[in-house]
Amino acid sequence: MAQNHKSFERLSHVLEQIGDDDIANAIAWIRECRAGRGLGGSQQPLMMALEQLERDELTWLEMVLCVRAQQAGREAAWRRFAESSYRDFVAFY
Repeated sequence: MAQNHKSFERLSHVLEQIGDDDIANAIAWIRECRAGRGLGGSQQPLMMALEQLERDELTWLEMVLCVRAQQAGREAAWRRFAESSYRDFVAFY
């Protein structure tokens, strides 16, 4: 379980790098990564972090960002979703 906690902390760190104004771009970048296309060796910290994630982690991150976009202004709601969905994600994979 300690590994899962470490992984969640790493993914949470990536989430914290994404500002509310950047959610749409981040979702697009995630979809590019999931499609197998790299992000062109970008030196932006967020893009570099995304390229280091596994496909299933990118799927989870995209899902959380979509909920976050819908819950704009309600930070506690999407953070609770992120935590509970990660528990389900770990149980599934």
